[in-house]
Amino acid sequence: MNIPRLDFRQQLRLRENQVFLMLAVLIGILSGLAAVLFTLAIKAMTYWLFGISPTALRFILVPTLVSFAAGFLLKRYFPEARGSGVPQVEAAYHLQDGYVPGRVAFGKFVTGVMCIGAGHSMGREGPSVQIAAGLASTIARWFRLSPARARSLVPVAAAAALAGAFNTPVAAVLFALEEIIGDMNAPLIGSAVLASVSAVIVERGVLGNSPIFHVPQYRLVSPAELIAYLLLGVVGGIVSLGFCKGLLRAREWCLKLPAGTRLIQPAAGGLIIGVILIFFPQVLGVGYEFVNQALNGGLLLKTMLVLCVMKLVATIISYASGNAGGIFSPSLYLGAMAGGAVGMLVHKVGLFPAGDPGAYALVGMGAVFAGIIRAPMTSVFMIFELTQDYQVFVPLMVANMISFAISRQFQPVPLYRALLAQDHVHLPGAAARAATSSRRAREVMTSDFTMISPDASVANAADAVSTTSAKCFLVGNNGTVAGLITRDRIDQEKESKGDAPVREFLISEYGHVHPDHSLEVVIDRLGKSPGMLPVVSRADSQKVVGVITPQTLAQFVQKNWESH
Repeated sequence: MNIPRLDFRQQLRLRENQVFLMLAVLIGILSGLAAVLFTLAIKAMTYWLFGISPTALRFILVPTLVSFAAGFLLKRYFPEARGSGVPQVEAAYHLQDGYVPGRVAFGKFVTGVMCIGAGHSMGREGPSVQIAAGLASTIARWFRLSPARARSLVPVAAAAALAGAFNTPVAAVLFALEEIIGDMNAPLIGSAVLASVSAVIVERGVLGNSPIFHVPQYRLVSPAELIAYLLLGVVGGIVSLGFCKGLLRAREWCLKLPAGTRLIQPAAGGLIIGVILIFFPQVLGVGYEFVNQALNGGLLLKTMLVLCVMKLVATIISYASGNAGGIFSPSLYLGAMAGGAVGMLVHKVGLFPAGDPGAYALVGMGAVFAGIIRAPMTSVFMIFELTQDYQVFVPLMVANMISFAISRQFQPVPLYRALLAQDHVHLPGAAARAATSSRRAREVMTSDFTMISPDASVANAADAVSTTSAKCFLVGNNGTVAGLITRDRIDQEKESKGDAPVREFLISEYGHVHPDHSLEVVIDRLGKSPGMLPVVSRADSQKVVGVITPQTLAQFVQKNWESH
């Protein structure tokens, strides 16, 4: 029997696939180890800074001073390490071929330990994802992998980090597919599973097989109880919406402050957190011990309502002020408190037999997570992995879908993407990623355009554009656009206000496209423009890479017509 031999290219492809799977296991081990070390370092830092029974003065001084030191590091050395880390990893995957500098991983570890250990109401899972992505990117460069292979390692590392930080390997894989990649059918499932399992083995080998949460046995007492879970979904959606809206508005306000305040914003946030901790020490750090109490009926109704509100406020302050830490853990905390409160109210009303309030706290965790993070499948399987009980599926899916629908209806842009948009980073949508055959804006645009300085006088601008036939012009410096101005406006103002700067007359609200937008989007937005459509980078929506005008569009159409 003759066995056909593989040709050289087939052998090379097979060998490359084997190396990639080996790297997936290696990254899983290293990511799991990094997540475990990150967790242990936060616990050690918290104990070292606060001790067993901290005084009010320590509650004030520790978050303020440590946040000031962390703010210096974030401002001077690690600006990419602010916040959660998940949005930055998504941007690296979609826009930068998975490139995450090694110093970012190091900076995230150091500043994350400082900020969360100093009492900020933030989570460790998001930072663990960015740390692992930095490790994976560094390993990809060491092995000189192709950009496509290096990019593929990022969601693999994200799955491993979340599995190592949270001990839910299946949910970790789903999170990587659902959130980082944005495609549940991505061909990286096998690699992500290998890395996730490797990370969990490391985590359990170091920390033991003890679960993060001690979850009581779930039981649906009566079919009528699903009405209560529907109500819980509504409550979860409202809490999710309040958190998302509050965080985005607070962060937008902080970003509008003078750039020089970036150094002290984390310390200002730390001072406010210190004041909150004096009265509500339960919101300190990750707070999973109080989630456990809510799950096991150890908190009063009033306590859970107050802690839900204070955790929401504290997390918004910690994140918006520019500290390093995630929103994964706070979303579970909020869900446990809101769900536990609903469970107690259901018991008090007593319209039908109901399960323990801890069961509602458990489902509430999933509902609020689905509303804030917008990863409903991850939420379902995460709670299932915590309970190992199929009975939780139906009430969990009811609450999750209601919460998800409410959050999406009133906050159409998911939180992670909205946070990136505030930093002028726009990820491609599903349509842009899927469609490869249609014409793109990059094919229609021209890189030959005139940019007028905002400080130039109207008279000088009129002279500068007198030799061109364009009807609209960019205003900005060094490729960064501040707005648009039309020729008609220049001609209108040059006689009476010729000495006035152009910035006084620019159009600050204008449409734009990205290079990967389809021709249909280009035509639609060009029709609503004043005569020019800037083409801006997804990595920085103020950075112009080209322009599209009716003339460039007509030339493109004519060229393609002649070629056919």
